Amino acid sequence: MKVLTEDDLDGIPPTVYKRRWVILVAMCVALLGVMHANSSINLALPLMSVDLGISQLVMTWVVNIYVLLFASLLFLAGAFGDRYGRKLALQAGSVIFAVSALYAGTFAKTGAELIAARAIMGFGGALVMPTTLSIINTVFPRNERARAIAIWSGIGGAGMMFGNLASGLLLEHFSWRSLFYMSVAIACVGLVMNQLVLDESRDEQNQPVDWLGGVLSTMGIFGVVYGLTEAPSSGVTNGYVLLGLLGGLGALVAFVWWERKAESPLLDMELLKNRAFSISSLTITLTFLAMIGVFFSMSQLQMLILGMSPFQASLSMIPLMIPMVLLAPMIPSIVKKVGARITMSAGLLLVSIAFVIMSTWTSSMTYWHFIGVMMVMMSGICAAMTPGTNILMASVPRNRSGMGSAMNDTTRELGGALGIAVLGAILSAVYAHKIADVADQFTGPVKTALEGSLATALHVAKSLGPQAAALAESAKTAWMDALSIAALVAAGIIFVAAIVAFLALPKHTEPQSDTI
Repeated sequence: MKVLTEDDLDGIPPTVYKRRWVILVAMCVALLGVMHANSSINLALPLMSVDLGISQLVMTWVVNIYVLLFASLLFLAGAFGDRYGRKLALQAGSVIFAVSALYAGTFAKTGAELIAARAIMGFGGALVMPTTLSIINTVFPRNERARAIAIWSGIGGAGMMFGNLASGLLLEHFSWRSLFYMSVAIACVGLVMNQLVLDESRDEQNQPVDWLGGVLSTMGIFGVVYGLTEAPSSGVTNGYVLLGLLGGLGALVAFVWWERKAESPLLDMELLKNRAFSISSLTITLTFLAMIGVFFSMSQLQMLILGMSPFQASLSMIPLMIPMVLLAPMIPSIVKKVGARITMSAGLLLVSIAFVIMSTWTSSMTYWHFIGVMMVMMSGICAAMTPGTNILMASVPRNRSGMGSAMNDTTRELGGALGIAVLGAILSAVYAHKIADVADQFTGPVKTALEGSLATALHVAKSLGPQAAALAESAKTAWMDALSIAALVAAGIIFVAAIVAFLALPKHTEPQSDTI
């Protein structure tokens, strides 16, 4: 039996070190619940739209409010876990998440109620996600941490696909409400596992929580994303939109000012002078902006354009697990050989190319067009995300792991929220413009349904007799034109991120590190 040395332990208690892989499994389960709630809702959007009569914009908010609250609260949640206990933060978040999901599945009857429930789920998820990565950062030694983070990333993505498969199976036999019950079940399993395997841990220096910084960051992120989401439909001059944009930007400026003078900042501004930290944060944000913004529409494409059932749509995503499961654990070895700069920029370039190909899709596309592009895209994402996360976490002191994990998660979730806001708004606006001539031929509920979303347009077309086929094809063409423009915007954003990564990330590997 190997005798553990000081280098093996890297300051980790021996009992915790021995359980580190079991703890990793528990963290992946907790992560799965959060990721499932973020992704599975897309499969239910067409059913929700018809059942509750919600518009494309309301669907955007049902998805985006979760991400918005999630991203807004990550810094505060990470600091809370560091100060008061990471296990406490994880368990409290799991309970809040489960209770709000139970309400959404049982009681929500309107789009507004769903938005409110999803907002509270986002609050609970904000306590869970940064804590999982923070705990991994504190229970694994330096020489194993990159591998553990790669597994965390890969299983999080693969688990999200598995969750989608289970969600599709549920939607095949039950209503969209069953997805929320699944979220409750996953959260409860994670709650029990974490209670059994985790010891409490916190910042040894007991640094206080920067509550003012937390309020400012929350107001800033929420205001900016709200303004961007509402601007295309309400206009930039709308009072609420202006308040969101100007108030959010003002709060972010105040946040930066306060963090520079705070004794225990939520985000140490000195880290931004670290080129690896700041550039990896920027590229992750841009990548998730483009990726999540377009992924928001994939379930609609599968079910409304390709004609899949919810279960078929989720089953069709299984091949995407291959690059996530097989490639993600190999990325640290690739980084050691060629460096993070080459690995990340090459991965981002692959993603950009995939989006360009996506922009050529038409309503006559097939599943093989879809899965081919998505396989290329997921391979690129795996190559880019793992080294980016490792670089970011390696830049932060271990006792402030909550800060590092919060920054990592904020870049992802803020990028995702902005992506849904910007690209979702582009999709909605272009669709409305393209379908306008057809919709103007009708009045009343038919016109409203045609302008609302592709799902409601196809639903109402069924009742129009001889006009049904032509009307449905017009709606599909308008929606695919909108998706094409959104994909081209995403391709441009990712290409910029690839160039930034190639030019600005460090070129050489640091000694005894597998992060650069």
